[in-house]
Amino acid sequence: MTLENWLGIVGGIAMFLFGIKIMGNGIERLAGAKLKSILEKLTTNRFLGLFMGMLITGIIQSSNAVSVMTVGFVNAGLMPLENAVGVIMGANIGTTITGQLIAFNIDMYAPILAFAGVMGMTFLKKRPYSDVLYALTGLGLLFMGMMLMKEHMLYLKNEAWFVNLITNLENPLLAVLVGTVMTMALQSVSASVGVLQAMAASGALGLHPLAIAVYLICGQNIGCTLVTVVASFGGTKDAKRTACIHVLFNVLACLICMLLLQIFPGVIGLIERISGTENYAQQLANANTFLKIGATIILFPLSSLLIKLSRLIIRGEDKLEGRRLLHITGGKDFGSSVTAVVSVEKETERMYDLAIGNLKKAYAAMTAPKKGDLDDIGENEETIDFLNSEISKALVEINRNGLGESDARSIDRMHHVIVDYERIGDHANNIAGYLQLMRERKLSFSEEGMKEIAPLFEKVIRILEDAHTCMGNPQVQPLSDIASREQEVDDLVDLYENNHIARLTAGKCSAEVGMFYVEALTDLERISDHALNIAETSKI
Repeated sequence: MTLENWLGIVGGIAMFLFGIKIMGNGIERLAGAKLKSILEKLTTNRFLGLFMGMLITGIIQSSNAVSVMTVGFVNAGLMPLENAVGVIMGANIGTTITGQLIAFNIDMYAPILAFAGVMGMTFLKKRPYSDVLYALTGLGLLFMGMMLMKEHMLYLKNEAWFVNLITNLENPLLAVLVGTVMTMALQSVSASVGVLQAMAASGALGLHPLAIAVYLICGQNIGCTLVTVVASFGGTKDAKRTACIHVLFNVLACLICMLLLQIFPGVIGLIERISGTENYAQQLANANTFLKIGATIILFPLSSLLIKLSRLIIRGEDKLEGRRLLHITGGKDFGSSVTAVVSVEKETERMYDLAIGNLKKAYAAMTAPKKGDLDDIGENEETIDFLNSEISKALVEINRNGLGESDARSIDRMHHVIVDYERIGDHANNIAGYLQLMRERKLSFSEEGMKEIAPLFEKVIRILEDAHTCMGNPQVQPLSDIASREQEVDDLVDLYENNHIARLTAGKCSAEVGMFYVEALTDLERISDHALNIAETSKI
């Protein structure tokens, strides 16, 4: 082995990994929003989840992306743990498509695919065509990386140290360990199986590579769970349980495979004959596919037991209150653009719930005061401020990655509305502060003032609720209606301020109460302004 050979192997692996990455990114950009919709709506039970996990992974060629997406959806509360089990198992089957694709051996067309994709992207930048060309470029690079690896791995079979290493891998436990470490290093089971196929095709694994490779593949499938585990850090208990089930499935699949091969060693020869005795890449691809399908057939009926086992391993329930993120996890990477967008949408929705919740609490405290009814408002306001800061950071990180058109619009809307939610929270907190001071000083609004401000308060709450609806569905709640009602609030505030001056002149209320009254009117007017801003994001 020369330095040129080693550089060729390393370069081939790099090109192969890069090809898989950009091919998956291109397809995910092309169908990101659709993938989110499919996983949300069509995973209502474990059987549908199994099918959709298999289908989507087969399309985007990344079980890591689908598994991380699933953890994100469970964490965001969009998918129950029971349905996530099927998606995880389906993703494990779907990822074997990459190996089958590699086994077709279309090396001679790879440079043409890569060249066509790059040239197309150079002159055609409009989406979705550029995303298709991006994926096509990745496919070409994937096969070019395979070609480079096979060419230079050919010399490994002449190296004594490598022959000794392969001989040692006849120990199944050692082979599983090496396969696990291999995938952890490459961060992709498709890539690690692809490298193994290149080694087998070059003859580096001997005349009967499947006897060794099947245990390496078992380990590689365990290694791929690391990404899912990392993605669950900081998430909810069920998000961690989803990652746990992914680990359990692949470990049990490995144990089942090892047990069956000890009982029925002739299975290896059967796969070789089915695949072609000299088509080593196809043998490994079929072994990986049979392993995943077989494990799913055995373990899918036991899904409820896997869930119970995950609950024994990950104990306790989540505490959902307090200043902390409930849906955004995974650090700066967020695992997947689809998962990231969904997670931030859920945190933004939580911010809205807290803001309008505080507004309703303030209204209730004004119209039907009770002991302790203002206690939670200040704490909720601190949480709103915290969420505003953290969501802003998350949006910046997500924007650094390529996004599909629909996801990009969603991110843009959130950039706008979190500012309005934060300001609405401030105004609600201001009103609560006025009420608290009035109680301490034993003051109250006049009867005429209450007849004005209470209906206005209700009107503003309804405008805010309808503006939130308009943002997501302007067909149901038109923007023009929100704008008209917001102007009505402005006019009423002007009228009520004039009425207040008349009451002051007539001595019907004190200047101190009047100050609180005018400030509360101003806060309500500002809230209606922010509601209109929220509704106007429907045009984005």
